[in-house]
Amino acid sequence: MPTLFVVSDLHLGQTGLARMFHDQSQGMRLADLCSVVARTPDSELVLLGDIFDVTASLPPARGLGTFARALDLPFEDRPAPPLTSICASIRENNPVALDALEALCEEAAVTLVAGNHDRHLATPEGRGALDFAGLSGMRVETMAVRKTGERTVVLQHGHGWDPSNATPTGGGEVMTSIIHHAVVPFLRHQLPRSNVAIDPDRVIALRPEERVVPVLERWLKPGMFERFIDAFIEILVENGYMSRAVSWLATPDRIRGRLKDDDDLWERAGHAALGALEGARNIPGKPPPPDILVLGHTHVIDWAVQEGRPGVERLYVNLGTWAARASDAAGPVEAILPVFRLDAPDRGKVIATLRDLSNQARLLQRFEVRA
Repeated sequence: MPTLFVVSDLHLGQTGLARMFHDQSQGMRLADLCSVVARTPDSELVLLGDIFDVTASLPPARGLGTFARALDLPFEDRPAPPLTSICASIRENNPVALDALEALCEEAAVTLVAGNHDRHLATPEGRGALDFAGLSGMRVETMAVRKTGERTVVLQHGHGWDPSNATPTGGGEVMTSIIHHAVVPFLRHQLPRSNVAIDPDRVIALRPEERVVPVLERWLKPGMFERFIDAFIEILVENGYMSRAVSWLATPDRIRGRLKDDDDLWERAGHAALGALEGARNIPGKPPPPDILVLGHTHVIDWAVQEGRPGVERLYVNLGTWAARASDAAGPVEAILPVFRLDAPDRGKVIATLRDLSNQARLLQRFEVRA
């Protein structure tokens, strides 16, 4: 098996939208990683989903005009851009990262595993859009399965384990489009509040995304917050995120109560993944039983070993994200760049490492087994 390098959840965005990935910082580190991959014989870079934030570029189908009128915002009705235009704009907005990926495709295998934010690229239209953006050498898969000796490695983005994002109609895509095309423009239009700094781009880094409600309660003046909540719930209803009946109960306190369940997604994903390694739970897509299972999606790093007799330990890894991650209104934003590497120096040995490129490639975790 080639040496695998794996990163997840970069969220490369289109020009003009709020940013989770900054090309002059994270893009430079991605270029450094591409250079390492290119210098490593028989290597492959796996981009484990949500690399391109296509869903953020697509406005909600309904309700933007009503939302804007309710909050006295300027509004211009624009159709959703075609996928080719989205990919071209992402390329233009992230030249360092995309130039590095294009160059690497000429030197080594590069595989994109589609996530919920870039699922569109695993279609014939998506193939054409990537080619147009200069990434004709990039392979696209919905799930990657690799073999190292007798061991099976399964790499999925992880949204298939999350009901709200497993399908386009689960609610996750609606929330993403509303945050980018309704909430962020609303915040950009707000006059500064005395002694409170508002960073509109911060709200797209919030996980879970519903945390926008308590954050805006800190940022907005009394009265304006209540107007926002009414307009926010209405656009959610208009786009099918919640029913009209449920919306009558969607007070800020009830939304805060839901946040705890959503914030435990990383823990639920890890529990399910360990169950899958034990053979007690099915894996979305029905891959072969894995010895090493690698996911992204939750934006939280996780690493767990399923103990067994010597030589048969199994590993679960969640890669976290290269994008900014925040959980509150004013605290520090995480800025970690995790990279998973899997080597098989000989047929019977496997070495897996997780390093943080934002901190001199600091070693976070290591797993080594020999049959």
